[in-house]
Amino acid sequence: MSTAPGPVAAGFAALRNRKLIVLLTLATVVLGILAALPMLPTLHDTMVETLAGDHFQRNDPTKAPTDLLDFFLEKGPVIDGFERAMNGMAVLGVVLQMFFAGGIVVVLGRGPFSFGQFFEPARRNFWHNVKCFFLFAILCAVVLGVWLGGVGAGRHALTRDLVPESGVRPLTFWILALGALLLFAALSLLYDFARAARRFAPRMGAWRGFRFARRALSGSWGSAIALWLFWFVLGGVLVLALVAATWELRTQSAFAVILLVLLQVAVILVRSAIRVAAWGSYVAFLEPRAGRALSEIARVRVLSASAAPTPTTATAGL
Repeated sequence: MSTAPGPVAAGFAALRNRKLIVLLTLATVVLGILAALPMLPTLHDTMVETLAGDHFQRNDPTKAPTDLLDFFLEKGPVIDGFERAMNGMAVLGVVLQMFFAGGIVVVLGRGPFSFGQFFEPARRNFWHNVKCFFLFAILCAVVLGVWLGGVGAGRHALTRDLVPESGVRPLTFWILALGALLLFAALSLLYDFARAARRFAPRMGAWRGFRFARRALSGSWGSAIALWLFWFVLGGVLVLALVAATWELRTQSAFAVILLVLLQVAVILVRSAIRVAAWGSYVAFLEPRAGRALSEIARVRVLSASAAPTPTTATAGL
């Protein structure tokens, strides 16, 4: 008798959904190109057939950083416009992620699918995902604010009279940082599982989605956070390795320029693949727990309804 794959194996199996990975990659590339358009004329005038451009092509370790600093100082208004465009595209990117997530949670693990089968649940679940995002943002502001503010204040009071060489300073810093990371992981799981609740109950609201996520995670917080950390670390290592390779590359030939572009696209491709794999793991993690979580939510609703006073009882009480 065959058994369902574990969450990690299901995540790697989700990488077979190449259409999803390519779609996420193309969307990110298009947003990046649109954000970079205001910079193109300035880059052409500054970098094409100039000494600074030669320094950047050779990735000169001593002159390129100085040229970059001069570029930021001299082209301040252009940089400001580019930053505004980047911020706008970043907001649009978050909105697209909320839209795509509505389709991803429905189609993953159910065999081949068409784009129509993907975009229809993406459209249907979009407003649900928007509400989940705002609840997630509020939770992050409150929980992380309390942790960083409270523990940070305690750390400051504990270490302000210590010598700079004291080992307590780095120890308390890592406690603060790792605690914040684990809290963010827990909140991210609640957020993602609340969105994934629409896979099992298509009409579920955002608030009930978070209740579903909390009950699905009950008794499994350790394994769920370990799963989140696995994809976080794996994705971080792969992306940083590609960024480092891109940073060190010298573009003195047409082949090197092509390789640079491919490496930059690879960074986005890997990030998209990790996101799809993580969703595949989350869906596999939820599958055996969704029924229990849904039944517990339904039981609470029934108990709440039965505990409510009837009109006759309420009138008699008056």
